[in-house]
Amino acid sequence: MAPLTGQTLLIGWLLLPYAAAFLAALLPPLARWLALVCCLATGAVAVAIQAGVLPASLSLLGPYGVELQPDGLAAPFLLLDALVCGAVVLDGWRRTLPGPFLLLLMVLHGGLASAFVAVDLVSLYVTLEVVGIAAFLLILASRSERTLWLSLRYLLIGNTVMTLYLVGAAVVYLTQGSFRLEAVAGAGAAALALLLVGLLTKAGLFLSGLWLPRTHAEAPAEVSALLSGVVVAAGVVPLLRLSSVVPALAAVLPLIGVASAGLGLLFALAEADAKRLLAWSTLSQMGLVVLAPAAGGLYALGHGLAKAALFLVARRFPGRDLAGWAGRPLAAGVWVPLWIGSLSIVGVPPLLGFFAKSGLDRALPGPMGLLLSLLTVGTAAVYARLWGAPLLAEAPASPAAAMTPPEPAWSPGVLLLLLALVLLGATEATRTWSPALLPAAAKAALVLAAGVGLHRLLQPLRRRPWFRLPDLEGFPDLVGGIGVVGAGLLVWIR
Repeated sequence: MAPLTGQTLLIGWLLLPYAAAFLAALLPPLARWLALVCCLATGAVAVAIQAGVLPASLSLLGPYGVELQPDGLAAPFLLLDALVCGAVVLDGWRRTLPGPFLLLLMVLHGGLASAFVAVDLVSLYVTLEVVGIAAFLLILASRSERTLWLSLRYLLIGNTVMTLYLVGAAVVYLTQGSFRLEAVAGAGAAALALLLVGLLTKAGLFLSGLWLPRTHAEAPAEVSALLSGVVVAAGVVPLLRLSSVVPALAAVLPLIGVASAGLGLLFALAEADAKRLLAWSTLSQMGLVVLAPAAGGLYALGHGLAKAALFLVARRFPGRDLAGWAGRPLAAGVWVPLWIGSLSIVGVPPLLGFFAKSGLDRALPGPMGLLLSLLTVGTAAVYARLWGAPLLAEAPASPAAAMTPPEPAWSPGVLLLLLALVLLGATEATRTWSPALLPAAAKAALVLAAGVGLHRLLQPLRRRPWFRLPDLEGFPDLVGGIGVVGAGLLVWIR
């Protein structure tokens, strides 16, 4: 019997989620355990990539076939995929999940893993379509009229932009004779613009991401955690890979990132709904992920873990209206994750978000670093709106509550994500410790204080009727935004 090679292990790992989903359809009682096995396998692959024990590239079906690159860029995204999907499985362990939720989760997990390592345009198209269809069906799982329209809108927008992406891939092949990402550099402005329209929309960036807030806010909590935590990263990884081989994109992507960060931040500061605030924040934070490819992976990991935890506890919010937020006490199982997750996104030590923010700060020169600090002050002001709720004192259980099985006070999935934020932060501290981190910690404290001050300055203004921003989330706005981005890319790149 031939020994297992790294190539065989990689192929088996990529096929595992689909085989597990098929087996789960035949044996539903095994679905939760099979989903956990898939997440553990992806986590192990991420660790193996970092340890350098797996091949850095894999070519299948000849020079025009599938090209995979399980490298250092893919590793943090694979770990994010494993932890967020695993947390969603654990969060719903004692609840009855709607329909074939776990089966779809395994398909989504497999599509994301493939998208993170694929480096040819056709494989990326297939995997992004798998992710899009699985996400559409997961949004649809609640079967309400509102999510029906939002899921159909998500599918229609996604299929439209991916058709444009496929046209761009065909142009690359006709002009360069290859589907590799490196071939995009010589294919011309039109091909690059078509590809970018698809990837920017999938990543939820700037005007191409206007579909994101309403979709993420209205989806079930566990689906919102998947969408904001890891699904948007499927479009980010190809953008980061392309920016390293296409000079034109390396020049324009930071501008799109800053515009996305500013747009999402502006709307989050004015938002009156807690879950929509989290969704707008995702659009903003994805803009920061693409500012510097070298720091993007760790930043996406820190943001995705924290945001998935925040959306999972959003299911237990006593209400979503931020107007009365300070008067609604939160149980410890909500209050503590809300603080830890949001502080990590703001970049407070010793959480993972602090080291991700510090790495991004080091990768950005001069004015861009200052701009990042200003955007982080705005982020702190956004999350300060959620810090006003007091901690709920333990109350005796009522006789009616004793008749039904109680929901655990702490979600095991949320605990997994919080533990990851703390342990990965400790790992980064051990790996990157230097005296330079002390000024970074002092800067984080100043940014946090400035953000709280900005929140208090804006709070009285939110009661004014004119303190509102226009609604940009109608279907015509989505289509128009994508068209504006596509036309702007074509003009800029030329």
